[in-house]
Amino acid sequence: MGIRVGIDLGTTFSAIAKIDTVSGKPEIIKNSFGSAVTPSVLCFQEDGTILFGEDAKNMQAAGDTNTIAFFKRSMGKEQFSIDFFGNSYSATDLSAIFLEKLKEEAESQIHEPIDAAVITVPAYFSHKEREATIEAGRKAGMEVIATINEPTAAAFAYGLKRTGTEQKILIYDLGGGTFDATIAQISDKEICVLGSDGDHELGGKDWDDCLARYLATQFFETYGQDLTEDPEIAASLLVTAESVKKQLSAKTRVTVPLAYKGVRGAIEITEETFESISEFLMGTTKDVTNRLLGSLEMTWNDIDGVILVGGSTRMPMVRKYVETMSGKKTLGGVNVDEAVALGAAIRANITEKGEALLNIGGKKGKEQELNTGLSIQGAKAVMDVTAHSLGMISESEDREHYINKIIIPKNTRIPAQNTVPFAFRTRAAGNELEIYVLQGEFEEPMENTVIHKYVVKDIEKVDGGRSIIEVTYAYSANGIIEVSAVQKETGNVLPIQIEPVPEDMSWVQHSPKENMENGDVQPAKILLAVDLSGSMYGDPIEKAMEAMENFMDQMETNGAMVGIIAFADWTELVLEPTDDYRLVHEKIQELPRIDVGGGNNAEPFTLAYDTLRASEIYESQYMVVLTDGQWYNTTVAIQEAKKCHAAGIEVMALGFGHADYNFLKEVASIEEFAEMTDLKGLSGSFSKIAQVIGEGTGNLKIR
Repeated sequence: MGIRVGIDLGTTFSAIAKIDTVSGKPEIIKNSFGSAVTPSVLCFQEDGTILFGEDAKNMQAAGDTNTIAFFKRSMGKEQFSIDFFGNSYSATDLSAIFLEKLKEEAESQIHEPIDAAVITVPAYFSHKEREATIEAGRKAGMEVIATINEPTAAAFAYGLKRTGTEQKILIYDLGGGTFDATIAQISDKEICVLGSDGDHELGGKDWDDCLARYLATQFFETYGQDLTEDPEIAASLLVTAESVKKQLSAKTRVTVPLAYKGVRGAIEITEETFESISEFLMGTTKDVTNRLLGSLEMTWNDIDGVILVGGSTRMPMVRKYVETMSGKKTLGGVNVDEAVALGAAIRANITEKGEALLNIGGKKGKEQELNTGLSIQGAKAVMDVTAHSLGMISESEDREHYINKIIIPKNTRIPAQNTVPFAFRTRAAGNELEIYVLQGEFEEPMENTVIHKYVVKDIEKVDGGRSIIEVTYAYSANGIIEVSAVQKETGNVLPIQIEPVPEDMSWVQHSPKENMENGDVQPAKILLAVDLSGSMYGDPIEKAMEAMENFMDQMETNGAMVGIIAFADWTELVLEPTDDYRLVHEKIQELPRIDVGGGNNAEPFTLAYDTLRASEIYESQYMVVLTDGQWYNTTVAIQEAKKCHAAGIEVMALGFGHADYNFLKEVASIEEFAEMTDLKGLSGSFSKIAQVIGEGTGNLKIR
């Protein structure tokens, strides 16, 4: 049996810690270089070798363009991909490779296997980023017991110093790539997080970038050479900037030697200059911190002290800025590089109530625990909150625009859940709800993160047609989103299929009244009017039936009611509009056996008008006409088609063979709804019609 560890998976540096089985105290597992932290860098080589940590960092400093760093910032971003020697890697893949190597090196140092871990994440990480982190840990061969917010982990480490009093602490966590501000109430028995805010694209790297830009600009102005035009030089310049940043933490002035294209020079930079060029970044941390205080209706007078966490807080400007901002000295007792990993190790070996687990240190540790009752230093009950609101795309009360309807507010204690009932119109089959879940606080839906499309399936038809679907939104203790649904009338727990968010979400920018995609909107009524004159028999009718079957497969996802009209010398209503798709498919197969004459004397528009207008008026009504020839009385047909247009019936005219395109344009409700094709193109044309109808009526959705 392996041990449980805590891992600080950082943007620029990472650390791993375990519990000492004798003292019960968390301790860092140093790497093979004897360092407590390992650079979060990978270097891919042509022979398949992958260097990591210090070795990869050295390659980066040498300008090797096959190195990759800062991939933590791309966690959960589906569009991120990078290629090395013919292989593509996502941010999750890169993190998994790094974690596996970090784990293997730690195992070689302590001579014990590592089975499970608590991995830290920025408090402001979203659901997708947390999921990606858990997946990376699993791919690295570890059970991910939990993820824990980095500031919360730091609070565990601060708790190693027992004060005997309850303190309200602001944890200012500025790492290599992320920034979090968290307020927690800490006592000797528990950590109660009150709220968090942050920016997961703000960190020490941004200070490095400021320095790199400054050095490049000064070198160009002084020596006339652009360092940024060479990728290798630009890569090594970032490493140089990071080194300069660290040097400026120890002294007030640094001279930086630079060389390019035979030109050698030196750029001097002072601490004062560094503060000046990065002042806007410090201001961003202040904005985030003040926003957090405001959201909790607190002021600096309510805060007992500030803990600095994260390697970037070693910059003198940070401590000075925070003390000026807060009006009080920062608290000591926390190693800014190690605190997060130490706290994660504590959390990995206790329950949420702060009770020590038995298998500390693996098999040997279990014996130690059972024999001596070893207690873990810093162990506390923890109560955390979510850093993001959980909501859904919904309609405003006046149905003029879409909004983010908050279901679980930001800074709610987790785990948390809330159930919302929805009225849903059931059909004979194919009942589904689509739920677009949002993470964020903005009223405009697309300014938030759209997590997934959750499709609720297998909703049964109920008497009266109206059902109540109780949808539950939940945050797990890991901050992971869970969605479940129950049909109230049956008590059935409904299956939910998680689907990617469609690339085209432009419908959110339109009025719901225009989109008509609310679950209470009646489905579309569609009449398929098929020309069954003599010229249709044989291959034409077979191809037409095949196209209609494909059309029906698409319509079933939209909940449309479909009917069929046959016409030639006379007309016949083959099927009233219905949502019994089995019956529609049967009637399509019967079309070759229906007798409506063999000529072109009839028109289908009169019967379509009477059929669609005879019952309850639906918001969306369509008529799709399929013909392969010219009709006898086009004047009457056009007249009756115009009558349908005036009644709000959209007429789509699809022709092939000897059909007259000008006539099709006359009977179609708009010119774009008239199309000429051939037998091979029938299915494609019907698919386009299905798409148009789907966009006009929408699926039955609850967002």
